[in-house]
Amino acid sequence: MKEQRKQTLLNYCKYISWVPNSDVVVAQNRGNLCVWYSIDDPDKVTMYQIKGDVESIDRSNNKTEVIVDDGVNTVSYNLDEGLIEFGAALEYKGLEHAVEILEPLELTPETEANWKMLATLATEQ
Repeated sequence: MKEQRKQTLLNYCKYISWVPNSDVVVAQNRGNLCVWYSIDDPDKVTMYQIKGDVESIDRSNNKTEVIVDDGVNTVSYNLDEGLIEFGAALEYKGLEHAVEILEPLELTPETEANWKMLATLATEQ
């Protein structure tokens, strides 16, 4: 049984959203764009310094971008599609497909969190 707990992810948050059709969370505070590819491991966050405000998240053609309006221009930040697809693979396609997604990815704190989640689920099954 999963434990439920509350935890503050981000102070001074001015934008938060799930990436469409995924388990990935995108948020903004002051000058940072924050991405949690694995919400089960909230300490593993990818941060980008940005100027302006997040306007939207666009997910199409196997690409996910966060669109930021800096007042003069719009700038897009590409998210890691492999990490985004990992959560969907776990939910809909099974552990083997999730392994196939993770194997070619570089070992980062985010991918490490996903390997940890995969190991836990495999042990449970």
